[in-house]
Amino acid sequence: MSALRKGFRFLFQALEWFAMICMVILTIIVFIDVILRYIFKQGFPWTQEVATLMLVWFSFIGMAIGVLEKIHISIEMFTSKLPEKAIAVLESVDHVLMAVFGGLMIYYGAVIMNMTKLSTMPATKLPSAVLYIILPLSGILVLLNAVLVAARQNTRIFPENAPEKEDSENA
Repeated sequence: MSALRKGFRFLFQALEWFAMICMVILTIIVFIDVILRYIFKQGFPWTQEVATLMLVWFSFIGMAIGVLEKIHISIEMFTSKLPEKAIAVLESVDHVLMAVFGGLMIYYGAVIMNMTKLSTMPATKLPSAVLYIILPLSGILVLLNAVLVAARQNTRIFPENAPEKEDSENA
């Protein structure tokens, strides 16, 4: 079981790094393009497509990571006043809905990729499916993360500061 946990930990750390790299590339490309356009009155024709690609990939990977870490925006004003059993039921429904959403992303992402596989992006000449491949991939991650979070409800999957929490509870 610990090998599986280490494997998941490695996978999601790699995803976090990939998301960070996408954001860095996005920032650098947009910065260079702004400088070139405003100072030199000329830019590269491919920057908008690559920046869009990096933004989409970053967003969908970030969404999958947010499901795992339970860091999405939520309204607790109403649920905090409910009994614990009602909160548990709502969290279970939440996990099921996230898993269904992940499944829909897988299905419709594959449909969109199939529809765009023959077209290319105008500036980079990459297949348009490159932009949409992240939909089924992040759908798989959202589905997997929803199941992982549901299995370990009320506990973090990868506790970062576990020894510190124990020390603070004992104090």
